[in-house]
Amino acid sequence: MTALNFRIVQHAQPSTSGQTTEERLSERIAYQERELSRLRQAALRDPVTGGANMRCLAMAYDWVEDGDPVSMLFIDVDGFRKVNDAVGRDCGDAVLSAIHTEIERCLRWDDVAAREGSDRFVALLPLAIEQDAYAVGERLRQAVERMVFQSTQGRFRLTVRVGCATREGREPLNDLLSRADQAARGGARSGGNVVVAS
Repeated sequence: MTALNFRIVQHAQPSTSGQTTEERLSERIAYQERELSRLRQAALRDPVTGGANMRCLAMAYDWVEDGDPVSMLFIDVDGFRKVNDAVGRDCGDAVLSAIHTEIERCLRWDDVAAREGSDRFVALLPLAIEQDAYAVGERLRQAVERMVFQSTQGRFRLTVRVGCATREGREPLNDLLSRADQAARGGARSGGNVVVAS
């Protein structure tokens, strides 16, 4: 049987020497409010890209009015797993972060991009009809295609396939995501580096 070695570590607390009870309490509340704010931000951020996560995207979807058009882009990085295996996880994470930054650069000011997992991203486009979503998807596809990545093994490029779907009626988020994902999967069958509308 193996013994477990561990110790309890506490967060550094503000110094309380020479303070009144009211001052200590005020400092303690301020500290807890900062920690709560930090945790709230962490709950809405992807740990790899630093951008929004799917929880944040779902919140943004809930803010869109029922009658307003909204579109979704599902973005898959073509061939990323092979590249990640060749260059290593740290370099792969840096590539994903760079692609996420490029996705955000291509979006409109009120759009939200999130990493769905691994090499997959999702973009929510409020007030975008299908033609708008396709145009944004094409702009994004071209931007990623122009990117050049550098690793210890040399330079390489990646492409993306983008699936577009526009909300029909009061369609739930998961249904809209599923249609955009299916469109992106259809792009894989045609070789990738393509934008496909559902």
